[in-house]
Amino acid sequence: MTPRKVFIVAGEASGDLYAGQVVRELLKREPSVEVRGWGGEELQSAGAEVTTHYRDLAFMGFLEVVQNLGTIRRNLNRCWAEIEAFAPDLFLGVDFPGFNLRIARKAKSKGIVVHHYISPSIWAWRKGRLKSIRRDVDRMYVTLPFETPLYEAVGMDVRFVGHPLLDLADQASGDWRAGAGLTTNRPLVALLPGSRTQELKHMLPVLQAAAAHLPDAYQAVVAGAPGQPRSAYDGVPFPVVFGATRALLADAEFAWVTSGTATLETALLNTPQLIVYKTSRLTYWIARALANVRHIGLPNLIAKSDLVPELIQSECTPEAIASLSEGLARGGKERERQLAGYQSLHELLGNPGAGGRVAAGILEP
Repeated sequence: MTPRKVFIVAGEASGDLYAGQVVRELLKREPSVEVRGWGGEELQSAGAEVTTHYRDLAFMGFLEVVQNLGTIRRNLNRCWAEIEAFAPDLFLGVDFPGFNLRIARKAKSKGIVVHHYISPSIWAWRKGRLKSIRRDVDRMYVTLPFETPLYEAVGMDVRFVGHPLLDLADQASGDWRAGAGLTTNRPLVALLPGSRTQELKHMLPVLQAAAAHLPDAYQAVVAGAPGQPRSAYDGVPFPVVFGATRALLADAEFAWVTSGTATLETALLNTPQLIVYKTSRLTYWIARALANVRHIGLPNLIAKSDLVPELIQSECTPEAIASLSEGLARGGKERERQLAGYQSLHELLGNPGAGGRVAAGILEP
């Protein structure tokens, strides 16, 4: 039967974006469905009632998670209490697996249908999670083509829906500079230090210092993360632009992008980039010990090649970033190599319309 009530949890900026796409398509197909959840502005503007913002949820890294275990437990208990009171027919977790798969287990045990959108990175580490995912999730919607066989191998209902970023690439045009107070005609370098507080703590100073090495011919611009206050960027000597990240990336000569979904978004916008990442030493050591992949950047993982240079942890220095960026300028060999490789990513990621396919799956019996 068609669900009457759907509860959604999107615990990060990218998940909120994807959840918003799903809810818009869901309510277009079935306006009577009541949608409530945890997320952000995208989910709310799509028509869902949002009761907790994702900015209060995301903790990244092993050390950070351990330091905030009490808060995470309270959030889990509060979320479950809200779900019980709402009594949904279906729970949709959007990414954010450490949190959402725990809620999924409770929901499944209470007879609530459980769907999950954006697969955990089981291909990168902790493949053993497949057993519990199969137990707790009724349907998995995956966005990367190599994820489907992993779930089919354990007999799960899995749907490859394409990547939701394909629907956003054509929304990056328009005259955004004036609205952002940016009047320079110099070539832009986009700085994306991440969306989480912990990422900003580690990455913003590094990218800021790297930008000081740029020739005067360039203008560095920081992409302000949704959900972060403007005060998080106090002291940054470059323009900080909110609400125009895709437009900034599309216009930029090249970009320095903290590892995550934004690296794939940058590739789909055909902007040359460096993938950068730095975290606490403990988090890095644990992740390195557990990971079974050579790369961390999504473009490289999908292409199964060294498509985009990665500067990780000790290699992520202002000097290294500035040095490698020389090849990203117009006419540079690294720039041309990346642009040629980006074309294959478009072909591997399916067709636009991922949110609609997830919405259709939710409405299926």
